[in-house]
Amino acid sequence: MDSTDRTDRLAVIIDDEAIILAGMEIMLETWGYRVVAVEDAASALTALAEAPPEAPPPSVIVSDYRLRNGVSGVDAVRAVREAAGAAVPAIILTGDTGAALAAAAQREGFLVLHKPVQPAELRRQIDRLVEAA
Repeated sequence: MDSTDRTDRLAVIIDDEAIILAGMEIMLETWGYRVVAVEDAASALTALAEAPPEAPPPSVIVSDYRLRNGVSGVDAVRAVREAAGAAVPAIILTGDTGAALAAAAQREGFLVLHKPVQPAELRRQIDRLVEAA
């Protein structure tokens, strides 16, 4: 773990590919974050609802854009934000460069990072968003 203690900060990671989800979970834990790593928004909501009362609220959401069953990362971020009762900083990871996603990002107030994203860049953006919140 690095010297910066972020254990009071919770990262919610949503990705329907198990290997990516596991890698992201390990990476953010190594950076000192508590992590809820799930494959869809419903699982995120369940995990957050079952968290102990002393657990921190989400500090950041990182979601893949294209999830199973036609659900988008935009929808997942909205659901987690609604459950948290706050505009939790969010990052959508995608290979999609379409204008619709860019418009949704601007409207919803989250960041879009295009794959492949280098770990150092992801960490920089997560830390920037969390510190600004």
